[in-house]
Amino acid sequence: MSVSFQPISSWLVVALVALVVTALTLWAYAPRLRSSTGAWRWIALGLRLAAVLLCLLAALRPSVVYREKQKQPASLVFLSDASTSMTFVDEVNGQKRWEAARKAIADARAASKGLDENLTVRFYRFDKTLRDDREDDKSDPTGHETAIGTALDEAIKRESGTRVASVILLSDGANNSGVAPLVVARQLKSKQIPVVTVGFGSETAGSKSKDIAVRDLVAGNVFVKNQLQVKANLLVRGFPNQSIDVELLVEGQEKPVATQRVRVPEGKELIPITGLKYVPETPGEKKLTLRVLPHEGELVQTNNEVSTFIKVLKGGLNVLFIQGPHSPWEHKFLMLSIASSPDIQADLKWVRRAAGEGTSELGEELFVWPRYDVYILSDLPANFMTETQQALLAHAVEKGAGLIMLGGRSSFGEGGWGGTPVGGALPVTVQAGDGQIEPEGGIHFVPNPKALDQYIMQVGPTAADSAHIWESLPPLSGINHLGVPKRGAMVFGQTPGDSPEPIMVGLDVGAGRSLAFGGETWIWYRSFDPIGRQAHRKLWRQIIFWLAHKEDQGQSDVKLTLDSRRIAVGQKLEMGVTAHDEKGAPLTDLTYETKVEGEEKDKADHRFSEKIDLFNKGEEARGVFLATQASPGVYKVSVVASKNGKEVGRDSARFLVYTDDRELEYPAADRALLRQIAEQSGGETLAPEQLAKAIRALKGKVFTDVVTQTEKKVWDNWPFLLLFATLLVVEWWIRKKHGWV
Repeated sequence: MSVSFQPISSWLVVALVALVVTALTLWAYAPRLRSSTGAWRWIALGLRLAAVLLCLLAALRPSVVYREKQKQPASLVFLSDASTSMTFVDEVNGQKRWEAARKAIADARAASKGLDENLTVRFYRFDKTLRDDREDDKSDPTGHETAIGTALDEAIKRESGTRVASVILLSDGANNSGVAPLVVARQLKSKQIPVVTVGFGSETAGSKSKDIAVRDLVAGNVFVKNQLQVKANLLVRGFPNQSIDVELLVEGQEKPVATQRVRVPEGKELIPITGLKYVPETPGEKKLTLRVLPHEGELVQTNNEVSTFIKVLKGGLNVLFIQGPHSPWEHKFLMLSIASSPDIQADLKWVRRAAGEGTSELGEELFVWPRYDVYILSDLPANFMTETQQALLAHAVEKGAGLIMLGGRSSFGEGGWGGTPVGGALPVTVQAGDGQIEPEGGIHFVPNPKALDQYIMQVGPTAADSAHIWESLPPLSGINHLGVPKRGAMVFGQTPGDSPEPIMVGLDVGAGRSLAFGGETWIWYRSFDPIGRQAHRKLWRQIIFWLAHKEDQGQSDVKLTLDSRRIAVGQKLEMGVTAHDEKGAPLTDLTYETKVEGEEKDKADHRFSEKIDLFNKGEEARGVFLATQASPGVYKVSVVASKNGKEVGRDSARFLVYTDDRELEYPAADRALLRQIAEQSGGETLAPEQLAKAIRALKGKVFTDVVTQTEKKVWDNWPFLLLFATLLVVEWWIRKKHGWV
């Protein structure tokens, strides 16, 4: 015990004030004392000086500080790892890690009985989340993630209000999720909460185990009767120099549609799969499954197959883009714009040398009608195709194909196309030496006022919007001189001025159509302006549809796009919805009714169902589904679009929710992490057989006695005030009785 003072001012000031107050008190009493007799006068003076002394004592603000031991509730927390990595069999006597851990927990429960009555013992299980570990719970671990740091943090939060004496962590240390364990361990040390770690499993399990897992299955949408290439990776461990058979299966077909045998090189674990190809015969949504035939000695076989969904599109347009050897940009950005349209399938062929003796880098089968709906020739010299190929292409246009030739130093007259069958199919008269037009500052593309309302030119919602967009696009670096448009041709775009040169000209040729575009359009895509990029995409979509005679054959449609067809439990799935009218113009101000439904009933005989909110973002509506409450299985997203209460269209798509088996990829225990957690938190590492003994050794030790420091203020309480008031009252009564008042 000790006494402390906290004067209201410095000691010197308090001392001076005390001296002055005492002197004034004695000075005030002196005349009365001289004129009176009796002991009572000295009693009155003593009472007044005692009151002054109490005032001066209060000015010093004295306190008595003493320490005492108090009983404080505390808890001892056990955390048991319940992830699937604890099911590996690598403990003594052929035990699973989980079995060894459960025996250690059972012994700990028995040993913890009879400890300090103020010490509460808590038992938790954890994987990705934390939950109570009941003594009667005999279930095996099923968690697909291990979040040690999160479990430690959550356990301490649950014990808020109670001092945690220690945390006992039973795990194999294979952490793969959540907060970093060592960060939490350091935080616990600052709170004086040590972590005692008890490890299970072998640190060399991975080097001895065998496993084959399918990873990263990639398969996009495809058109009917087009070839789809399926790609994936195999994670192979323990099968060096052995062959692995891979099968591709399609929903509804009993036999595999493609197979591949790969050999595992020595020292390599990640094996790419690229040789699986599938040609769908019917449109619709199809489930693809990539399966590896099991091998003897595999650690697990549940990861030997992976499934996803693809959409087989009907009525799509097939486009062949033939790029000459000189233009480095046009094919790149044009293919990006075409790829943004799900109903257009484009193949790129890059021709680098001239044809010779009736052969070229292109196969003649590419030009046989109706192989492709539209052909695009970009900066391609005429002698890079054989005469037979040129004749076949011109014939395909007569039969119904579309053809567009783009500008370049090897296009039109400069490329030698005058007098060829292909030149005859073009909408302009091509002559040798037509040349280039390359003014300084470039050439602005100006729509022909008579053609601004044509389907191709409608790059905006209205004709006025389209005119504004065309005006804002950057100039072309140069164009080919196209020559005189043929009879019946339509000039869509031209150079500015009083004597304009044609830049884009179209013509019906037999049952087909052709376009001549004197420049290259990549500059519009790379304008770093979203309007230019959108205009480029829309222009090329409309060019292809116009060339294929599809501009008036569409209908209002709603398309749902999923960013992924496979997500793990707990992950998010982003989706987008677009709507277009029969002309391909985007529909806006729509309302969407969207929901996710499970295709299988759960244990309660109900199907999963959840509504999704979509938010408009430009020409697309976006939404997100969080698979936190979804069980593994097949799900379907359906969307219905309406405007003013009337349905515009609907679409749906299926996807898979799967359990992430990262727990099984690397079976080695991480004892080093457990030792670090113990060290960073101020705890220790124990073997399983040492745990019960260590707990029994705690019996009789005081966990809950806490030394506290208590301060009692002498001046700041009602007895002090009462004493002060009593002294003044008695002193006043004495003075009153003897006539001093």
